[in-house]
Amino acid sequence: MVKLTEEIKESLKGVKTIYMATCSNDCIPNVAPMGAYKLLDDETMLISDQFMNKTMKNLEQNQKVAISYWGEKGGYQIKGVAVVHKDDDVFKEDVEWIKSVMPKLTPKSAVVIRITEVYSIKPGTEAGKKIL
Repeated sequence: MVKLTEEIKESLKGVKTIYMATCSNDCIPNVAPMGAYKLLDDETMLISDQFMNKTMKNLEQNQKVAISYWGEKGGYQIKGVAVVHKDDDVFKEDVEWIKSVMPKLTPKSAVVIRITEVYSIKPGTEAGKKIL
């Protein structure tokens, strides 16, 4: 597990949509936009599941994910391992959070990602370089 730097955390602020890639055991990839996400701490991210269908099917088979984003302060690719929460305290906290910011939505589950790697996606010679 790695700890996100202040620069990486700062770059996420204001990013409305991140993109999460998953893959089935049959190597069928899926990339989906995610708007309801937050950092839980320097090592984990939560993504609230309102509409995940193919993503959830893939996560049932393969928990490895990649997230990519770009905002005003740059962007990164984050890789990690996902755990799906449906009937526990993590899920209950997710429901409370989503209801407080988007009352019309009801989460189906909470996906917690343990961050394992971070890569640069900045244009130039640093593109693709492992940061953490």
